[in-house]
Amino acid sequence: MGDFTRAFRSAFRVEQRKQTRKHFAVLAGVIALAFAILAVSGFYLLWQQQQVEQARRLAIDLFYDIKELELDLARLRDRVRGSEDAALIAEMEANRAKLDAMSKRYDQYLEDHALLSRTIDQKELTVLRMARLFGECELNMPESFHAEVKNYIAKWQSSGRLARAIATAKSKGYVEIVSEAMRANDLPPQFFYLGLQESNFNERAIGPQTRYGIAKGAWQFIPSTAERFGLEVGPLADQRVYDPEDDRFDFAASADAAARYLRDIFDTDAQASGLLVMASYNWGEGNILKRIRSMPENPRERNFWKLVEKYKIPDETYNYVLYIFSAAVIGEKPRLFGFDFEKPL
Repeated sequence: MGDFTRAFRSAFRVEQRKQTRKHFAVLAGVIALAFAILAVSGFYLLWQQQQVEQARRLAIDLFYDIKELELDLARLRDRVRGSEDAALIAEMEANRAKLDAMSKRYDQYLEDHALLSRTIDQKELTVLRMARLFGECELNMPESFHAEVKNYIAKWQSSGRLARAIATAKSKGYVEIVSEAMRANDLPPQFFYLGLQESNFNERAIGPQTRYGIAKGAWQFIPSTAERFGLEVGPLADQRVYDPEDDRFDFAASADAAARYLRDIFDTDAQASGLLVMASYNWGEGNILKRIRSMPENPRERNFWKLVEKYKIPDETYNYVLYIFSAAVIGEKPRLFGFDFEKPL
């Protein structure tokens, strides 16, 4: 090997080592940059999640502030009833306006922070909106409840009972009677579906003999509750027969009494939770009411989500609430859920 060749190869090896070190340096820089980008992205995603969670918590706080104001308004309404005190009436109207403003603020907050995912489908969104309408916070709905609603919708889909009962209510003018009774008591008209679950709108329905008496009429009042809300119980109350002298068989009168009874539960034991209202109506004289009353007396801690989290409630009551709720969901958009009738309310 000549001197020139040796010098060339030596120079080549030196240059090759330089290039290798340079490549390693570039590669290390690229890797470091990639890790830096990943770290920044990770921190940004974490920050975003924290912001969303903080917004969610604030929204839930606002929701329960609204429920507290609802209860305050209910207490004021009781004081105003039959009173001509101008200051009291003005206070009630001011609270009503405040409640309306807070509700709008809550809706806007949900939209501004996209707290109800924009990728959610219409069926899920209808379930969430119905929970809100019945006084439950849609932002802390248990996933298991959402899944159960789907199961009960499927049960309605496998039966013609819902369509038949709604057709009966429409043909007899019961939709308007129930809606007006509920609105007169500041309740959502969707409590219409509670009447459907009770009797399929059969105004001559008669329940079994119980230790509390025989429930009668479309709203299945037992004698003591009927009398408490102004219905006259007929002379045949102890017999499982129709009695024309029993107000429980008068659909309009019993619907009005049912609305006032639901409102009373809403303002007291249920702490403005519509689903607890349903549970109480179904088994108000039984253990379910004892369980409800054992919970803290505020909307945040006494609601249906907390009830099912804390207790194993009777199957009858659980089915009752889920059937009513899922029927109300279907009733908002019947064709979305495969039903061939118009929205009744």
